[in-house]
Amino acid sequence: MVNVLKIGGNQLDDPLFITGMAVAVRNLPEPPVIVHGGGKLISTLQQKLNIQPRTIGGLRVTDPESLAVVMMVLVGQVNPTLVNELVRAGVPAHGLNGADEGLLRAEKLNHAEGDLGFVGRITAVNVKPIRDLLARGIVPVVAPLSVGAEDGLFYNVNADQAAGAIAAALDAERVTFLTNVPGVLADGQPIAQLSRADAEELIRIGVASGGMAVKLEAAFAALDAGVRGAMITDLQGVVDGRGTLITAD
Repeated sequence: MVNVLKIGGNQLDDPLFITGMAVAVRNLPEPPVIVHGGGKLISTLQQKLNIQPRTIGGLRVTDPESLAVVMMVLVGQVNPTLVNELVRAGVPAHGLNGADEGLLRAEKLNHAEGDLGFVGRITAVNVKPIRDLLARGIVPVVAPLSVGAEDGLFYNVNADQAAGAIAAALDAERVTFLTNVPGVLADGQPIAQLSRADAEELIRIGVASGGMAVKLEAAFAALDAGVRGAMITDLQGVVDGRGTLITAD
């Protein structure tokens, strides 16, 4: 059973979180596929370079200068940092990005609210390099930088969407979105399972808001991509197999 573990960019500037993630992965019975973002670190570097971060519909507007920053952070900083920490924890790991063996192919994403620049939507996933690593007991760590299927250009792809697309292509049992809370909470306790309709209702009535609403939207996108279930949980939940499982209606 293949599982995809998505790590958000907001957690990747915390060394303790990265160390804990490596230990959690070490305790799993089978190596997962890790897909990571880098949003917070990308914004920080943009600002240091006097590039004002901009978003449209929650997606980063990626002009040529911002694309260079995305490449530096995802492939040059976050990916090797995660791989190194996993190896230090005794977990064989190998870094990948969308250009490796044509892993992630994309096309320009058109948005009704404006031009996003070099932001893409995944159109194809070459699962062979991922399956080859998993067969050898090695954890693939994927940066979602992708390559245009037609134009050969690099595209910045949202990591949540990339995780869903990779999970669907692998026919994964589930995709897990790693957060700092044990799941969608009710009276302080995680709800074990929610249908999509119930999760949408929690957003509508404001029970799930802010960061949790964002994670639920990511879970919905994974279901749309064809994944059977999406788990929202924290590090301990990854080890214990607990959290909130979102399933299609």
